Amino acid sequence: MNRKKSCFLIILVTILIIGCTTKFDKAQREKQEAITLSVSEKISTNLDELINILLKTLQEPADINTQNFNLLSQGFPEITALFLYDNNLELTGKVPSAVIDDDIIENCLTHQNIKNISSITKPLIGHSLNKNTDVFICITIPFLSDKTEKRDIIIVLVNTEKFFSRIEDDYITPYPYSLVVINDEQDVVYDSDPMRIGRDFLTKKDSNDYDLALGNLYNMMTENANDFFITNIQEQEQTLKKIYTWNTIYPYGETFYITLVRNVSRNTSKKTKNIFLLSSLRSYAIQDTLIDPIIDDEPEQVRMLLRHIYDNNPEAYVIQLADTTGTIINGWPSCNSIVGYCNAQKRNKSFDNALFEVISTKKEIITTSALLEGGEGKVMFIPILVHEELYGVLIAIEPEGN
Repeated sequence: MNRKKSCFLIILVTILIIGCTTKFDKAQREKQEAITLSVSEKISTNLDELINILLKTLQEPADINTQNFNLLSQGFPEITALFLYDNNLELTGKVPSAVIDDDIIENCLTHQNIKNISSITKPLIGHSLNKNTDVFICITIPFLSDKTEKRDIIIVLVNTEKFFSRIEDDYITPYPYSLVVINDEQDVVYDSDPMRIGRDFLTKKDSNDYDLALGNLYNMMTENANDFFITNIQEQEQTLKKIYTWNTIYPYGETFYITLVRNVSRNTSKKTKNIFLLSSLRSYAIQDTLIDPIIDDEPEQVRMLLRHIYDNNPEAYVIQLADTTGTIINGWPSCNSIVGYCNAQKRNKSFDNALFEVISTKKEIITTSALLEGGEGKVMFIPILVHEELYGVLIAIEPEGN
């Protein structure tokens, strides 16, 4: 009877643990979905703003000149070149004058556009164009005239890395996500990893071999274009999986899949060890093994020690190091870290205030805070002191109720 009771208690505890973990994970997934939608809206807004300024600045063929190009590129550095074509799609002008115009028409316009050039009556966005090491999207704008059906068109090349990285820096950097933008020809228009920009989305990261998991993911995107979902992509390394969320936008006739990716660490070694997290942090905050590499500016050595603390504390979600300005400068695992985030950005009031207070008073604080990426956690801030001089703050997060 006691054996049955023990089994029941074990099952009950297991269910409770799974329930807490699921609640924490669900909150993080919901946050990722929300950021995906807000970033999609921002991309659409920025494209609207870009095209509106083009329409205001370029109202007739004579406006395709160096002065206007310089004016536009000052406000929008992603604008790389302007091409002017007549009704027969013959090039009649370009800025800068040295820019190469090979394959512009074939890549930026569909066969239907080329066949019926006079039918283009409003701006449209064409597919991506690879030129050397850069990738561009094309914006085509017609010069309309009431007197004749014949018209000139302008094609503007927009550098995708410059356009999307500005949005990423402003709206995604504080979160542990990377941004991928894909068009409906499965080209990677933008990726946080610059080596992936311009590649086929369905190929593996380190080769041109077809990736079955990415193929299945892309099918989900195209078949459910008006929704956003989450799916797990198992990496070759068994301790990592990827969570994808996406939203589909249709700016000026073009299709873009706006995709956020989060790497999730699955550290199997954490199942067997049980070291009290707070005492570990306090211990390392006064040890030369951590203080020396901080003073000597050895980030890899610091990361190795943060990983050691993480690996030996099963309850930890992330271990991070902030400098004396309140900026997160290191963390493990990197997929849960918000490296580069500063409390002066004021995106998380309780976290920011606690970090500021620790830096000001040089005293440790333990508090509960909502996490930037969703869910709540118990956050421990431990000052790293040498003879009362502050060298940084150790920050550990333990998922609330997990």
